[in-house]
Amino acid sequence: MATTEGNISSINIRMYRYGTGDFFLLQLKKGDDVNFNLMIDCGCIGGAKAGFDPLVDDLATITNNKIDLLVVTHEHADHINGFEKSKAIFSTIEFERVWFAWTEDIDDPTANDYRQNRSKVGMALSNAVGKLNRLTEKGHYKKLYQDEKDGALMAASKTHFIGALDDLNLLNISKKPAPGEPYPTMVDLLKDYNVIKENTLVEFLEPGDTVIELENAEGIRFHVLGPPRDASYLNRTEKKGENYEKREAPSQVYFAFMSVLTAEDPAEQKSNHPFDDEYELKGSAGDIPVLYASQKWREIEYDWLYSAGSLAMKYESSINNTSLALAIQFENSEKVLLFPGDAEFGNWQSWHDKLTWAVKIGNAIEYKDASYLLDKTVFYKVGHHLSHNGTARGLGIDLINDPELAAMATLDFVKINSGWLSTMPSDLLAAELIKKTAGRFFFLGDWRKILKAIKTDRITIKKAHEQQLEQLNSVFDGKNFLEWEVSG
Repeated sequence: MATTEGNISSINIRMYRYGTGDFFLLQLKKGDDVNFNLMIDCGCIGGAKAGFDPLVDDLATITNNKIDLLVVTHEHADHINGFEKSKAIFSTIEFERVWFAWTEDIDDPTANDYRQNRSKVGMALSNAVGKLNRLTEKGHYKKLYQDEKDGALMAASKTHFIGALDDLNLLNISKKPAPGEPYPTMVDLLKDYNVIKENTLVEFLEPGDTVIELENAEGIRFHVLGPPRDASYLNRTEKKGENYEKREAPSQVYFAFMSVLTAEDPAEQKSNHPFDDEYELKGSAGDIPVLYASQKWREIEYDWLYSAGSLAMKYESSINNTSLALAIQFENSEKVLLFPGDAEFGNWQSWHDKLTWAVKIGNAIEYKDASYLLDKTVFYKVGHHLSHNGTARGLGIDLINDPELAAMATLDFVKINSGWLSTMPSDLLAAELIKKTAGRFFFLGDWRKILKAIKTDRITIKKAHEQQLEQLNSVFDGKNFLEWEVSG
């Protein structure tokens, strides 16, 4: 299709590489000239200032210290901690406009309620991890299992479990709220990190929105896919065949666990007790040892803290599903670049829930659904670091079939939570993406190690596709970024 004069003609995608996390710069070009700089996230799990600074320096240099649009997908550390680590450099960069999901809008009552609840869950998780870590430091598990067969293995298993919880807790933002207060919005955080300045325009986007006619980005449409307004989607994760069992509300044990760890009002705790009144201990505190001695079944010790495992997974998934998911589309060719953040199945599923987006085709405005946007996708930023639940199947990857498709995965074995290694990379998803891209698939980390991890007994990869992958990735060996350009 002929290019309309003055429209963006191509987009160069630069993926900065520093451990498992998202940090992208998209340069929108008219011919050979860059007209618009779009940045998406800046984070790495366990990232440090020394690792971020060279990348942010490069960003500042090639953008001449000006970002036209910054998109911040969600609050996990592997997407935003670079803003804090390199705040001195970010203070020198002008950010014209910043986009967040509606969940960060302080004037939105639903968003405020969500953050209030999230602060309770986050504090509960943090406190549980602290208690469990202290038990480990005191050698509790070594003593507990010292007389058991394979006691050392059992103690090591507990320690590994607690370590995995600690990893999940580290995904949380570092600025914790006071008891009873909601988490700070990411707007607050980015102001603290010198990213949002006095003249920066801050906007909150809703699913179904289409933004067009941004200055210097003529010919580009931004379609907002998620996060969903319907909170029931937030806790839904992808499962085999996209079948899952939905819980309408958390269990009473879950509520009680939060109440104890966040030291809420006694009256509120009472309403959330997991036991019937007949089992409640009566009398003074001094009676408790006597009752425990005669009723050994009451001695649960610290076992209740292990509920933090399901709490942590629920917490992480719900935050991933608040990802601001965008389909960036060329008006002329209708090609789409898909950036879903860390959206899990619930977010993907919500795109198909009666949502439509305005698309001008010729001289007419048509309203298109998610299937249309996925069918037009020629670039995919792989969701949630190539995990098993970061890309929907029937409602996602099965609908992406353009022969021009290329993909990038933000996975690196050098810096990754140990607990993620069982699900990242997903061999089945990776094999499908290698097939659909014909090898135009870029890995943030060492492509040789990731490819080796992908090649399990249950998948096959065409030799030609593997050779293409090797050729494209090896060009960037030793560099701190990878690039791919999409022509519009």
